[in-house]
Amino acid sequence: MLKRFVKIFIIEFLIVLLILLYLFSKYNKYNIPILNNLIINENSELNENQEIYTAFEKKLLEGEEEIQLRNKLLFKDSSEIFNILEEISNDNPEIMYYKGAEHRFGSLRLMYSRGKEEIKDHIEEIRKIRNNFISNYILPGMSDYEKALTIHDYIITNSRYDNRLLTTGTVPPESYTSYGILSLGVGVCEGYAKAMKYLLDGVGVKSTIVVGESKGQSHAWNLVEIEGEYYHIDSTWDDPVTKDGSDVLRYNFLNLNDSEISRTHNWKKENYPEAKGEKFNYFKYNNLVVKDEEELAEKIKSILLRGESYLLVKIIDYSSDKISINKLVEKIVYDNYKSRPLDRYTYSIDEEYGIMELQFDYKK
Repeated sequence: MLKRFVKIFIIEFLIVLLILLYLFSKYNKYNIPILNNLIINENSELNENQEIYTAFEKKLLEGEEEIQLRNKLLFKDSSEIFNILEEISNDNPEIMYYKGAEHRFGSLRLMYSRGKEEIKDHIEEIRKIRNNFISNYILPGMSDYEKALTIHDYIITNSRYDNRLLTTGTVPPESYTSYGILSLGVGVCEGYAKAMKYLLDGVGVKSTIVVGESKGQSHAWNLVEIEGEYYHIDSTWDDPVTKDGSDVLRYNFLNLNDSEISRTHNWKKENYPEAKGEKFNYFKYNNLVVKDEEELAEKIKSILLRGESYLLVKIIDYSSDKISINKLVEKIVYDNYKSRPLDRYTYSIDEEYGIMELQFDYKK
């Protein structure tokens, strides 16, 4: 009985081996790349994962469509391989148009929305754009805060949100890439986040892409390290779609900590570094913060008496129940009308973050 069992086992083993040899021969005939040069340190899972990461990254950058797996990769779980591919795609903004994979024993099929030549051309294009940006906008001695601010402003000023996603529900593949934002000047949140990371990488500022939700919708933004502390930057929400189509540059989502951005954003916090920084929040760093109605009134009155036209300020713990912006501005304008007559004034308030913009138009 035992001998019979051994014979059956040997036969089954030989059948599996023949199938593997057949697959190897078949794939090799079509010159499918083989990841057989992976030198794995048996004692180090970290080294193994890093080598797999590097090998897959190279294939994604080249737009390879099929890879024959060898060695330990044969026994990797599909979900583990897919997670590695997704991680690489988020880490490297030069990887474009990758849209998924199929994994079968011994084979990995990679799928793209654009062909190899387009991928190659678009990578070359964004490299030129990044080099030109650094030459023209990044000055010697700039701090990491100044670099991040410059990149934030550059992206928002030179691109717009692809509102076809809002009107038709579909956009071209370019809108999800760094190429769409940097070369075509249009994209969705994923494109904004990848363009931010690509330029930040180029100037040596450490960052990552956060994948989560904002106001019930899937969303992506950046987590940036400045002087050892992490901050959130959401360039998409700082480039709002306006009713009249006008361009707006905001700083509401420039360098927020976890607590602040959690008012409108959700993500798996355990997957990312904790952001506790406060110093480099745009409003705090530029002394544009008031703590109560009295301080706000002083700010408004001071710019009015100096004849200035614009005020941007963040009100700590703002609530419309505590402060009536309209009544406050109306009273200040009325009390100072003789010395500073106005044609009109306009204001807006971000109720969630207490950020107020105020515009005075003076009589000529």
